[in-house]
Amino acid sequence: MKWTKAVIIGFLGSLIMFLLMMLGIYGTGIAPFNVPPSAAFVIKLGLPAKPLALIVHFGYGAFWSILLVYWYRDRTDIKKGLSLALIAWVIMMVIYSPIIGWGFFGLGNAHTLNTGNPLYLEAGPKYIVSTLMLHLIFGGIIGWLNPKWISFNTPKT
Repeated sequence: MKWTKAVIIGFLGSLIMFLLMMLGIYGTGIAPFNVPPSAAFVIKLGLPAKPLALIVHFGYGAFWSILLVYWYRDRTDIKKGLSLALIAWVIMMVIYSPIIGWGFFGLGNAHTLNTGNPLYLEAGPKYIVSTLMLHLIFGGIIGWLNPKWISFNTPKT
């Protein structure tokens, strides 16, 4: 049951990240990208974005939430959630961003693409800052909710 709860919490954290990205892309226009990084990753692999990008995004959230509970067990807290989110963000910056074509920490040439291209990325620090903030929000959510909802003192089932 604890793992199911960790998955649900990961989904919730991912949902909040997703909604904030959609607000930034379509609501306010302040996002530095045209599609969420999960969609850009899937598109770069030559696969259809829908529904695979959502599966990747929510699977990513579930994975990190499970990993948090697995590593820290009853020591899971907001600080550890934020630390794990920072690790996930660095992995995104040094592995996934270059795969997408955005370069290490978004410092690639994706800003030279047509602004309507789904893989376009605005030049400047906005990508680094916005994705870091989204990851920290996610980490805070999973670090706060997992110990609130999961009872670590119950016998394993």
